[in-house]
Amino acid sequence: MKLHGFIVILGSVIIAMSFITALFFAHKTKPAYYRYIFFFIILGLLLSVNTISSNNYTWRYGLKFRIFIEQLLVFLQYIMFGQFFSNLRKNSVFLKKVKWIFLLSIPILFVLIIAVHLENIEVRPSLVPNLVQLIFCFFYLKDVLNNKPTVVLVQSSAFWLVMGIFFSSCISFPVISLMPFISKNETIANLRFQIFSIQNMSLIIMYLFIIKSYVCLKHPQYS
Repeated sequence: MKLHGFIVILGSVIIAMSFITALFFAHKTKPAYYRYIFFFIILGLLLSVNTISSNNYTWRYGLKFRIFIEQLLVFLQYIMFGQFFSNLRKNSVFLKKVKWIFLLSIPILFVLIIAVHLENIEVRPSLVPNLVQLIFCFFYLKDVLNNKPTVVLVQSSAFWLVMGIFFSSCISFPVISLMPFISKNETIANLRFQIFSIQNMSLIIMYLFIIKSYVCLKHPQYS
């Protein structure tokens, strides 16, 4: 439990650092898709506030309302990532697939959010965004490999953004998939917290990658 609380605080600090970094580069010329990354970071800050408030029981409202706020923020973050991938490589042969998969996933995610809120089922709606984001990352990497390289990937801001999303989704997808199979019995309650900690650690690394992508804007490569 203490480890879980520490990781939440650490994650909040890293997200705040990514927000400060985004503000620092606010007036620098950069690809249009960075507007979606900026809003994603803001939503991440709101998620941190919601999580910390929930952990310290400072909310006036019940658990269901706090969970609904969390799921709504995750939903909005997914929208930002969908827009990011749609704008990342506008000339990609996979652009139509990205848009169709994204549009088809929205109603599925919305139904899951409502189902969790009304029926209190164990399947977490964020399972859908993580799976779809993995597919989008695959499209990006395949597109890069299929074309003649024009940039140094490790110096590409887009590459670090995609790698951050890929790493986070690779960890989060199997972790979230396990949750319905773990008992809520108090004797193993700590296990659930440890599993959530693994997911939160992957999110921390993603935000570090986002910071790295902003730093790469000092030597911009728009690919």
